[in-house]
Amino acid sequence: MTLTPASVRAALIEQRERTKQRSKTEIKRFIEESDSKITSLQSQISALIELRDSERASVLALHYIASPIHDLPVELLTEIFNFAVEDETYIHDMHRISQVCSDWRRVAHGTSHLWTRTLEIDLCRKTNGADALNTWLARSAQLPVPISLRFRGSSSLNRGIMEEVLKATPRFSYLQLRTTPSTSPWVVKQFAQCKLDGLEELDLRLISMTPHDADLAPINFITVPRLSKLKLINLGARQITVPWDQLTELSLECNSFEVFEAFTQCANLLRAHINLLGRTRLPEAIQHIPVQFSQLHTLSLCLKADLTRLFDCLSTPVLQVLQLTLQEAPWTDTHLTAFQLRAPNITSLEFSFANSLASDNLEAIIRHSPSLTHLKLTQCHHCFKDDFIRALHHNDDVTPLAPCLHHLVIHNNAIDFTADVLANMIVSRWWTDTELAAYEVPPAVARWTCVELRLGLGRQPLAHFADIVKDIPSDILIYSNRRTL
Repeated sequence: MTLTPASVRAALIEQRERTKQRSKTEIKRFIEESDSKITSLQSQISALIELRDSERASVLALHYIASPIHDLPVELLTEIFNFAVEDETYIHDMHRISQVCSDWRRVAHGTSHLWTRTLEIDLCRKTNGADALNTWLARSAQLPVPISLRFRGSSSLNRGIMEEVLKATPRFSYLQLRTTPSTSPWVVKQFAQCKLDGLEELDLRLISMTPHDADLAPINFITVPRLSKLKLINLGARQITVPWDQLTELSLECNSFEVFEAFTQCANLLRAHINLLGRTRLPEAIQHIPVQFSQLHTLSLCLKADLTRLFDCLSTPVLQVLQLTLQEAPWTDTHLTAFQLRAPNITSLEFSFANSLASDNLEAIIRHSPSLTHLKLTQCHHCFKDDFIRALHHNDDVTPLAPCLHHLVIHNNAIDFTADVLANMIVSRWWTDTELAAYEVPPAVARWTCVELRLGLGRQPLAHFADIVKDIPSDILIYSNRRTL
């Protein structure tokens, strides 16, 4: 019972009645007797509390043993762990899972593939993390591991961490070197000289060279028998050597045309992203170097200068996807038209920031891609106008432009067309299932599977647009009249 003012008053009345006519000596004896009873009761209570807590622990343990998660096979439990871990918080999440209980820790530590997500390592870390890195890598046993390394050129290298990383290089499946313009080429060469037997993807980020560099020797990645993907930003024309003929994917940004010599060796590329940073015209000598991309199906080019003659060098007979970012580059149809005639299977075209591209240019490009199914325009304000939109309008009496086109994406901040013209063009290429079934002969153009319009504010809002396209489902036609970039 908890002591309250009322209970204390009641006890006082009771004890006054009890101690009437009693001496102080007798009262002191009463106190000693009560203290003794309290001690005895407290001992009994402590024993009962201990017994109660023991039973509670037993109940919790039994609940734990009987919990449904312990009926799960270890294989399923590890899959749950895998889904619970986020890439951005990978290390933190794995530690949290390991700290839940001893069983989970045993399963987590004993499941190698849980420890094989991309591990980000700071080579300039000031505190000693070499032992922790060694332990972490040991938990993935001998499985391939993806590694991202950061090195700040102005900071000193942590030798202990560097040694642990170099010992693990034969296990690397992916290697990213997050270098800066001030990073010494010595760091990159340390890895180039290693046996990277399992490396499949290499991201060198930024490799630069200035006239003041003391070390001008090439960087040679030779022992990479499984390398198939390369990403590289090469400024200053430092020579990088890899087994180019092994590559199936290449992402390259450079400011030198010397890279064309490497292109001639890339016979097995399937995907290529090439960003030519220079603003000079294509040198005459380069124009006569034939580049045979006989297996390439996706080509992305970013051009800042008049490099349309580049298309004269390229042979891509099985190309399906062509992505062009033109920026300030001027445009002429001749070179791309000849290129398209040598690449008759293009099904997807993307143009970004093509300010020099006019409506008639775009129409000509599409006419030379008869198999085109996908078209995307991003910030191409001068070509997406009424003339081009009318050319896409389906009319039974006119040979259609892009008869196979069914996926259209337009992202423009400026509106330089008539909204009704756009709406009517979209409607002209749409039929319900019932309407299609009623045709004895299918329409001459494909039905839309997706039209996405992200349009900024221009001379006019999309007035009456919604009324015209109201019968097209919202999962097919997606549009908004607001700034996109």
